[in-house]
Amino acid sequence: MAKIEVLARATTLTVIDAPTFLDGKPPPEVDPDTGLPSTLQAFVVSTDPKMTVIPNFLSEAECDHLVQLVEGCWMPSLVGGAASVKDKAKDFDEGTVENSVSQTRTSWSCMLRYAQDDVVDRIEHRVAKIADLPDGVAQLERFNMVRYAPGEVFAEHHDGKFRPKTVFIYLNDLLEGDEQGDTFFPVLGYAMKPSKGTAVLWLNTEDGTKEDSRMVHAARATTKSVKYGVNCFLNEKCMRELLTTARSIPVESAAIQRVSDLAEGENPVDENGNPALQIYQVSRDPKIVAIPALLSAAEVDHILEHASESTVESSGPFALGSKDFCQIDFAATPIVEAVEKRLVAVSGQDIEHLARLRIVRPGMKEGLCNRGCGKHSMYVCLSKAEEEVYFSRLGIRFLLNPGDALSWSNVNFDSGACREEMRTTRVHRVEHGAAADSRIGLDAFFHDNPLRAQQKLRHFVSDAEVYGK
Repeated sequence: MAKIEVLARATTLTVIDAPTFLDGKPPPEVDPDTGLPSTLQAFVVSTDPKMTVIPNFLSEAECDHLVQLVEGCWMPSLVGGAASVKDKAKDFDEGTVENSVSQTRTSWSCMLRYAQDDVVDRIEHRVAKIADLPDGVAQLERFNMVRYAPGEVFAEHHDGKFRPKTVFIYLNDLLEGDEQGDTFFPVLGYAMKPSKGTAVLWLNTEDGTKEDSRMVHAARATTKSVKYGVNCFLNEKCMRELLTTARSIPVESAAIQRVSDLAEGENPVDENGNPALQIYQVSRDPKIVAIPALLSAAEVDHILEHASESTVESSGPFALGSKDFCQIDFAATPIVEAVEKRLVAVSGQDIEHLARLRIVRPGMKEGLCNRGCGKHSMYVCLSKAEEEVYFSRLGIRFLLNPGDALSWSNVNFDSGACREEMRTTRVHRVEHGAAADSRIGLDAFFHDNPLRAQQKLRHFVSDAEVYGK
């Protein structure tokens, strides 16, 4: 826990509104393929302590993309306290803190995975570049997405000396007339007004030895808007480690495995007429499991009914990335509940960690397939025709029929530390001339935390409740 000296509060208030620094100039041009802003301009708003504001640090497309990655996965935000034991093998080792629910922080959060897709990876490197620490991106903690509905707050706090620097990025604008919802620094007398894409960088230590008590800050409540942001914490230790390969294997050199060919004889059924599970380990390191006919034809049709009136956005730089048609409520129907339990049985995970099932048009561009925010992922083909899922770093092309499934881990502990398992990144290939929208599947993500139990701790105020949509 941070050791903070109580300092006198400022007697004046300076509102910092990033767009005013640009003197009416339009946002920078955005690369149509990557969503990257073409230029960045940084403005120092305080020299002691040093604080820097960067308008348009993220493009609008990047901001929207980050929010979409975590929709449905929000959990009550936690606060850190002193840790009695530091377990190096824990997935979320963040130095010297333990986290718990607190009434001083009533927002909602979700951790992204390192390099969850290429968009996240590029932003991580951009954050590390402006933070300018000795070990660069290796010192970056996993992005902590945050969401504040009207009235939700994070009371005055300090990010801790084990985090030499913090970058906070605002991911949306507030409604006109909502003059609150700022990030307030009471000792400095600064109020950072949310502005979509703006990044604020500050130091948390004095001379790198102790907490700078002047950097105490609070997230003050909005009155009528939902506020989205992302905490980018730079740790004193190296945190980010990816397990990957030097290069992708060309598709023409990859092995082809038709999942239905793994099945031995007719697909068996149990006494209730449900498909009996046949599980095949296709890759040992990393472990990838294939399950022919995990869902019956009737179950596939039932799942698809939930997306019958849904469409996906197919424009912008990430048009060929993973897109949600819809998410299905927990145990929405007896069939959905049975499918959830079957996913749990196959993966060996706990159902409390299973997020809402997502009906998706999967990512069809290398680097834009959502791996999910959790430690384990599954994919079930719902397409009417055979679908190809290509694990390019392993050189395996899986061919899936409707109801076939794949299961894999997003993390690797073989070295004793948590490394991001990048070898299981995938892309869904479409035959030449085929329509991209012909691909549809089910993403199942198992989180590090018991998401279902945590979501029951507090009422989640939805966008519909706030905006009346």
